[in-house]
Parts: sequence; C-alpha cells; structure tokens
Amino acid sequence: MNLYPRLWRLAEEAEPPQRYRGLIKVDYDQFRDKVSGGDLEFAGYLVSSLYSGKAWLLKGAFSPGWMTDLKANTYAWTRSRPESFHKMIDGAPDFHRMIDIETGKKYSLEGCKHSAYFFRWNHDPLGIWPAITDRWRVLKMAMGLMADEYEHNLPSDGPVDRIQVVRYPPSIGFLEPHQDPATNQRCFISGYMSRRGVDYSSGGFYFVGDNNEIIDAEPDIDVGDLCIGYATVMHGVAPCDRGKAVDWASDDGRWFLGLYSNSPDGGKRDTTKPVKLGIAEVLP
Repeated sequence: MNLYPRLWRLAEEAEPPQRYRGLIKVDYDQFRDKVSGGDLEFAGYLVSSLYSGKAWLLKGAFSPGWMTDLKANTYAWTRSRPESFHKMIDGAPDFHRMIDIETGKKYSLEGCKHSAYFFRWNHDPLGIWPAITDRWRVLKMAMGLMADEYEHNLPSDGPVDRIQVVRYPPSIGFLEPHQDPATNQRCFISGYMSRRGVDYSSGGFYFVGDNNEIIDAEPDIDVGDLCIGYATVMHGVAPCDRGKAVDWASDDGRWFLGLYSNSPDGGKRDTTKPVKLGIAEVLP
C-alpha cells in the first residue's frame, strides 16, 4: 500500500512552498528502502519537509561511472545527427537542440543550453531507460503516484515521461529562476553529471531564499547524486566559468539529467513560471 497519496493530500491543504528552507542529505539506497518498505514515520517526514520548502539530496543514486558514460554517449549521439525540434505528439523521435540566448527567449522560461530529449516509445539509443526507470519508480511512489505512472502513455493518452540530458556551455549556459508546475509530478528531479571544482569552477544550481538571496547548492553535489524538491520552490542555474570561450561543439561546461512527466502538446498545459528577481549574477 502506498502511504504517500493521503499524506500529500493532507499537506497540500496549505499553500505550496515557494522559498527554499534547507537541504536534507541521505544515501539513495536508504531512501529507496524507506519508500519501498512503506515506513510511515519516514513518509510523514519526507512529505512534510518537502512541502515546507526543503530539498532532499539523494547521494549515490547513480554511480559516477554511469553518469560519465551518459555524458560521453550523449555527446557522441548529438554529434552524429543534426539538431531538430519536435512537439510532444505520438511518434515524436528522440532529438537534440542547441538553445542559444536568443532562441531561449522564445520559451516560457529563458535559458541557454544544449538539450537532448528521449522518450519511452523510441528504441533507447543510449540504453539508459532501465536504470532511470528503476529510480524514477521510487521517486514516483514518494510523490504519491503509482510506481509505473505514465510509463505506458503516449501523448494521446496524457502525460508522458521524458528524459532530458543537458549541457550548459561555459559563460552563457543558464536557466533563469523559476517555479515548476506540480500538476503531473510534485517534485523536480535533478541528476548531476558533473562536479564543480572538477568540470567547471563557478556557477551552477541554486535555490532562492526568503529575501531573494541566491543559495548555492553546488558544494554538496557529487556526480551521481539526485536532488528532489517541491516543484514550486524557486530554483535556477547560474552561468558557469564566466569569461571562458564558448564552443557549442565541445563537451565542457556543466551537465545535468532532468526527469519530468510532461503534458503533451495540443492540449492545456501547465508551464514553468519564471520568477523575476532582478538578480544580475544569475544571468549571463
């Protein structure tokens, strides 16, 4: 029996969180066992802390080697085919797109990145769906969904799972501060494929505190970790390595794994909402 739907319904009688309230670190294996085992005390603590604005950093969710391979294989895959764009409709292929600063202004959320998108109904060119599905099922249970929610959906059926592997190029790669919709999944899910101090020297993932202060999340992050937080908590990505030459053909910069169950194109969609804070240091 999944304990989480009722706990979430009770928590969500209050207004959703907007500001970051702190970080809870736990080994992923311990988190998985607590969620899968139906630990009621843990479930209550997880839901209440997330809905208060705290984020959870799940240490070692993937091995560093697995993430390093994902980075290398994604880079090779994007280099082997032209970039393109496809709406989320039945039969949409996997694709990649370079979103420069000007192109990013056309989205609901401004950003600059090179993104590769993968859907369940395609042939899994990088062989990543089994490992990701194993972990995504645990997170879905923790969010009050069925473990296999959306897995068999096509866009014509409703929300669909989509993997996004992102490279933020040095100097210009960013994502403005924003709040995600909690319609299809209650939490954002961020996977970390690179580490500050090794792959880049500055910038990266941050939260927004009570006084619009930028709260740097990077010091706690290792390659292979996953982070979850309630979708409406403000967060973003600041440019890394300002002043470094921009090379869209390179594999340098900051890499990120995003898991989200998206509403398909063609119907009503709740979109990500940018937050205008007037904080210059988080923009290129």
